[in-house]
Parts: sequence; C-alpha cells; structure tokens
Amino acid sequence: MKAFHLGMLPFYPLSTKDQVPFIHIVDKILTAKKSDPKADTTALETEIDQLVYQLYELTAEEIKIIEG
Repeated sequence: MKAFHLGMLPFYPLSTKDQVPFIHIVDKILTAKKSDPKADTTALETEIDQLVYQLYELTAEEIKIIEG
C-alpha cells in the first residue's frame, strides 16, 4: 500500500483530548507485551475496537458485519 492510498481513506480527525483513551490502552498493551510477549491483550484490543465503533457511530448491524 502506498501513502497516496492512505490519504484516500476516510479517517476521522481526533483532537489530542480525544486521543487520550486510545493512548492509555495502547500503553497498557505495550507494557504487557514488553513484560510478556505472549500476554493476552485481547480485552484491551476489544476496548480499542469499542472506542472506534463509538467514534464512527457504527450501528449494531455494522459492528456485526465487521466482527463477523
């Protein structure tokens, strides 16, 4: 994939304030993986998924398609 193609995707612009929850979760994942590369971070990854679904205001039906 080229950088040009990424520019065509509909990214939702986030303020620094709105990025904070994502940053905290990613930091937790990185910390867990640093201490144990095999650490199960599924719950934290699910939290990120939920934040993204809220950000894009996805419906339950749309989420079902994505997770299916």
